Amino acid sequence: MQQAVNIGPGQAADDIEGPLDKWSPKCHFDTMAKTIKIDDELMEVIGREAEMMSRSLAGQVRHWVRIGMSIEKSRFFDQSRVVEALSGKLSPDALTAGEQEAYVDGLFDAARSGTVEQGKFFATRKADGLGAGLRDGEIRKESGPAD
Repeated sequence: MQQAVNIGPGQAADDIEGPLDKWSPKCHFDTMAKTIKIDDELMEVIGREAEMMSRSLAGQVRHWVRIGMSIEKSRFFDQSRVVEALSGKLSPDALTAGEQEAYVDGLFDAARSGTVEQGKFFATRKADGLGAGLRDGEIRKESGPAD
């Protein structure tokens, strides 16, 4: 499940009431409204880490963003090489240890979300009333109950 918060121009996130009010980041946005979706699992990690480090949620996220930006700009880490490896243009073996870690994270992110083609494939199958999976050790196309 994801949680979303809408923040309007000049509005602090802690002015917003709702399920996220216990994690109110203290940041302002002077542009048009934005919606940020963070899954519950990541929100828990951010909350725990923020509490442990005596930071607000927004402070913890900013801290991690700064670290990530520094790593991506480091001479020991090249994000473009990670992108090349994820697209199959570069062997993951050619990456540094830090780049390989980002590569594996990228693989897991891609596996969780799937591709556009996979989304279309499963949407078509659903529209046709078909499922996909194993039932009694055999691959079945039908989505109905077992025979």
